Amino acid sequence: MSRRGVMLAVGCGIVVMAALVVAAVARPVALLARPDAALPPPPAPTVPQSLLPTPTARSTAGEGQFTPSDPSPFLVALVQIVLVLTAVIVLAVLIRILISLWRRPRITLHEDPSFQIPDVPVELLRTAEQRVTLLRTGAPRNAIVAAWLDLETSVAAIGLPRDPAETSTEFTGRVIGTLEVDRLRLGDLAALYREARFSVHELGESHRERALLDLETLHADLTLIAEGARMARAASDGGAGPHAPGPGAPGAPGSPGAPGNRGGAT
Repeated sequence: MSRRGVMLAVGCGIVVMAALVVAAVARPVALLARPDAALPPPPAPTVPQSLLPTPTARSTAGEGQFTPSDPSPFLVALVQIVLVLTAVIVLAVLIRILISLWRRPRITLHEDPSFQIPDVPVELLRTAEQRVTLLRTGAPRNAIVAAWLDLETSVAAIGLPRDPAETSTEFTGRVIGTLEVDRLRLGDLAALYREARFSVHELGESHRERALLDLETLHADLTLIAEGARMARAASDGGAGPHAPGPGAPGAPGSPGAPGNRGGAT
């Protein structure tokens, strides 16, 4: 949902909550209204005395009349309690929506041309030996979990943004998967980690050997990437330096064809 739609929903919720609060604190309205006593009764028709019935001893003043009653105070209180609870729930939902909007992660765009993306392979290779040692130490299940968690820590140290919906395992696989590595080995290592972390069956040395092969393949690929990046930086920093003619080459200073040595030895 867009920010405009969320703010519209919040505004509607505030209006509904205000209406509920007003309805909760207002005085109850009688469901059955009594007749207005200020209005004069209509004139009775004139009947001859001979046609009037003979009065009896029993009074019938109250027969045939319906007296409306006020609503039950218990019912009124129950309705007000329900309205107040509804208003409180709506208010809590609105507050939670506003807090989630306030805490939404904001990505800072670096427009400065001097900003550079971190050297990912170097960060991942910094603890490569420690990772292999963890994988070779202890029970296979614990070793595989420890090695993968160390890999997740190295990826998190790079400082790349992480999607809030991603788990740390998904984020690690996505970051490393963007590099020129063996993705099948990377996927197998992640699968071994999930199996070691969440399964209940035994893991043996064959699982450890698979994880070692996956991890060593990953480290070898990262080493090649880091070496290629280092050579590219050296070439860009050195400019034409590596292409300059060496000693004794044609055109080099002191060579027979170099300028200033046209006459050669006398």
